[in-house]
Amino acid sequence: MKRIIFGIILTVLCAHMALGQTRPVTGTIVSSSDGTPVVGATIQDRAAGTFAISDENARFKVNAGEKSTSLYIMCLGFRDHTLTLSTGNDYKVLLEPDALMLDETMVIAYGQGKKTSFTGSATVVKKEELEKISTSNVTQALQGLSAGVQVINNSGQPGSSGSITIRGIGSMNASSSPLYVVDGVAYSGYINAIAPSDIESMTVLKDASATALYGSRAANGVIVITTKKGQSENGKVSFRASVGFASLAVPLPEMLTPNEYAQATWLGLYNQNIDAGYSVADAGAIAAGTVGNEFKVHPFPSNNILDGSGKPLYSESDLLYYPDWRGEMLKVRPRQEYNVDFSGKSGKTSYFFSAGYLDDKGIFTTQQFNRISGRANVTSKVKDWLEVGTNTSFAHSLTDAPAGDSVVWFLRTVPSIYSIYQYDAETGSYKKDAKGNYLYDYGLDRAGWAGWNVLADAAYNSSKTFSDQISTRDYVDVTFLPGLSFRSTISLDYYITKYDGYTSSEYGFLAGTGGYASKSYDRSVSSTWTNLLTFNRQFGSHNLGVLLGHESYTRTVAGLSAGRRGFPFSGLEELSSAAVADFSTSYSDNYRLMSFFSRLEYDYNDKYYVSASFRTDGSSRFSPEARWGYFWSLGASWRINNENFLKDVSWIDNLKLKASYGAVGNDSLSSWYCYQGLYSTGYNDMDNSGVVISRLPNNTLKWETNLQMNVGIDFALFRKLSGGIEYFDRRSKDLLFTMPMAPSTGFYGIDRNIGDVKNFGVEFNLDYAVISRDNFQWNMNLNATHYQNVITNLPQAEMNAGVFKWREGQSRYNFWGTKYAGVNPLNGNDQYWMNVYDTNSDGEKVIVDRILTENTSEVTSDDQKQYLGSSLPLVFGGYTNTFKFYGVDLSFMLYYSIGGLLYDTDYSQMVSYRQGFGLHKDALYDSWTPENTDASLPRLNKNAQETFSDKYLYDNTFLRLRNVTLGYSLPRTVLNKINMSQLRVFVQGDNLLTFGSAAKRGTDPEQSVAGTTGNRFPTTKNVTFGVQVTF
Repeated sequence: MKRIIFGIILTVLCAHMALGQTRPVTGTIVSSSDGTPVVGATIQDRAAGTFAISDENARFKVNAGEKSTSLYIMCLGFRDHTLTLSTGNDYKVLLEPDALMLDETMVIAYGQGKKTSFTGSATVVKKEELEKISTSNVTQALQGLSAGVQVINNSGQPGSSGSITIRGIGSMNASSSPLYVVDGVAYSGYINAIAPSDIESMTVLKDASATALYGSRAANGVIVITTKKGQSENGKVSFRASVGFASLAVPLPEMLTPNEYAQATWLGLYNQNIDAGYSVADAGAIAAGTVGNEFKVHPFPSNNILDGSGKPLYSESDLLYYPDWRGEMLKVRPRQEYNVDFSGKSGKTSYFFSAGYLDDKGIFTTQQFNRISGRANVTSKVKDWLEVGTNTSFAHSLTDAPAGDSVVWFLRTVPSIYSIYQYDAETGSYKKDAKGNYLYDYGLDRAGWAGWNVLADAAYNSSKTFSDQISTRDYVDVTFLPGLSFRSTISLDYYITKYDGYTSSEYGFLAGTGGYASKSYDRSVSSTWTNLLTFNRQFGSHNLGVLLGHESYTRTVAGLSAGRRGFPFSGLEELSSAAVADFSTSYSDNYRLMSFFSRLEYDYNDKYYVSASFRTDGSSRFSPEARWGYFWSLGASWRINNENFLKDVSWIDNLKLKASYGAVGNDSLSSWYCYQGLYSTGYNDMDNSGVVISRLPNNTLKWETNLQMNVGIDFALFRKLSGGIEYFDRRSKDLLFTMPMAPSTGFYGIDRNIGDVKNFGVEFNLDYAVISRDNFQWNMNLNATHYQNVITNLPQAEMNAGVFKWREGQSRYNFWGTKYAGVNPLNGNDQYWMNVYDTNSDGEKVIVDRILTENTSEVTSDDQKQYLGSSLPLVFGGYTNTFKFYGVDLSFMLYYSIGGLLYDTDYSQMVSYRQGFGLHKDALYDSWTPENTDASLPRLNKNAQETFSDKYLYDNTFLRLRNVTLGYSLPRTVLNKINMSQLRVFVQGDNLLTFGSAAKRGTDPEQSVAGTTGNRFPTTKNVTFGVQVTF
């Protein structure tokens, strides 16, 4: 007994001595990414066995052992951190956000949810990723960042948006674009009016479980944009400035010099003469004597440009002029952007104010996108039960764009023999006007591009679009009981677009006619009233969430436009100054949508999750008989890692199976009045007005419906590796088609719901925190998507759609044409495979043989065409790496697309002989000649005939270095001395390198989902230098 008592006393004394050998350590814990307080972090002294929790102000106090040298700090959503103790007692701890972020809060339809409990499919793109891309339109920044999302940046015009499809093409004739939601409300304005610097995150909702609450507008997915708000208790001022330069991402194809162009022209004429029966000598001599006349205008001293064998008689130094059209038209031009914001919390009120200025000059002479923007986001907890908020933004922009795709066509195909300025042969110099300016040459006598000079158009003509937009989201949130609240939000998107176009009265093809001006004015007003009643409650291991909602949406649009010609003198551009009215028109339309919806979410013990949603929409686009549509979803998930049989498997951080199924709709059809019969008004040659029926009514027209299934698995392992694999199946039915009618009816057809299409595929996403140390982090992301598109029902057995043919069981983007057989090595002519038919015993016409032919007329009929391949890639995605080493951060992202065909009409135009139009280098050096019989292109021939085939169909596999960012941030110790919380300098580059067969031909591989080129404005390469400062 004495020994027991002695032991107890000794133990108590030892414990008392241990407590006496501790010291208090205090501090504050904040996020290293944005300085926000970290609440609920655990601070452990493992040696002394003591711990503490950071409070609501992120402060902590822990009794550390007298001899302890470190504290171990943990918090969900952040990397574990070891704090080395020094002689001080108060510390500021910076926690690095965890790459896995398993319990991250994410924005979902009409609310927020936890990543772990979400049963649907979604990708969150945070502001840190968006900031890495220098863009005037945030949609372009999504490329390569989300599996299942195909972003094609198919225009280099500043301010333009990318083409976005989510999990395939969901319609044949209606829109396949996603719905945009800004701060919880469907957005009807221009995306380029939203400054990327104002965005906190973008969430891409992909399956029915995630999108069904948006009902009739969610068939093609939803992109939810969440703007920034005040977060830090201490006021914060941030400033970001960047200056950069733009150039071509893919260099334009190398064109022939004047002498080379003369040789190619001679060759085309020579081959024509050979076909006409001339001898080799006569064919060459006649061609040489014809070249000058073929050009009509040229820089050679005489029309005797070549000898009879096609060899040049003049060197480049002999030329009268040698214009550099591209050098004059395309410039390395600046881009500058400045953003400042003020944010924070004061008592129960949070605030975020921002202002921004962007000036992007593009690369073309007069190209420009200019934007001034601002935002005010204020929320206040007026009472414990009452919260109010307003989020208002404005934007004013100017877009100055060249005159469409024809400018790019001119840029690609104007030959180097045509002068930019008027040349005076007598003086040997360019002509000038009275002011000493060079006179532009419109080349009225040219064989090609007669009467047009794009540089003159840029100098004397104008095409400007002005836009003003105001958006506001105002809400009142009332909490009746803990877990029971009601929110009412009124939203408005108001924008005005004004266009001014002017064609000079003194220059160009309208010279002497008084010139021409056109103007248009368009206005759109969208208002939404949203009411949400939410209930969230935990009952032991049971969690229940219920949402009931009502929404009313109204949009009205109106506009007018007019054009007049015949100004008395230059400098006048207002329509009232012109003499002759050319046209005038106006319009007004409206659209209304009434909705009721609900959602139920339940989970048990953080293991089993179920969600269900239902929405009914009434749309003014459909008749009263078919006005209401019903959309729904069911979703479930199972977190296997929380089961008892996996509790002790420490290396599994998350393992979740999920599945969902539901129906969403698409009412973005071809017309706002798609069910109604329409009338057209007009007048005849006698100026008598009249009305005719232009479209028959169909009261049975209804929504296009999208049935979506999603099955997947999410995983996180070893506190380093996380990702997911998902299989999706989208089945669109009741697609809108025009059914042909007999010509005797007087109508081409009538619209009906009779088409079906299916998209199905697999998505893969992998995040890997390769290295996670205090002063060195390396994170990697890889995502990939494969999908197929199949038409399952058509109004006809097959339908021709340009270079495509639509057939049941095949993709809408299947190329259909003649099979090319290459160049005949004996004579240099194109060869095609021709089907030979016979009739079998059942009386059916069948192919019995295939033979070669050089006669295109034999292979143009429909029975000679066949499947040539699809434009859809086999796999596409992105690969990102991010490194942080002390104050240095480095990241790069590669975007890739494997497979899929591109029909390169741009290239075909530049390698085929056309009088007066420029030629690609390949036209001369890779075309057939008796000395070059293995060339890939046929011989040049002025009279060559072609038909659509796979001759110019190329594999469009490519790899693009989408972004590289290098930055340096001053260390915290230095920042504290200068009263700053951040000072970072950076340099970033976009679209720096492009690899692939298209780029080798001088064609940008990003064209369209359809895989066809169209002389679109080229993508730009941007290099930007900038600084970020936060006080």
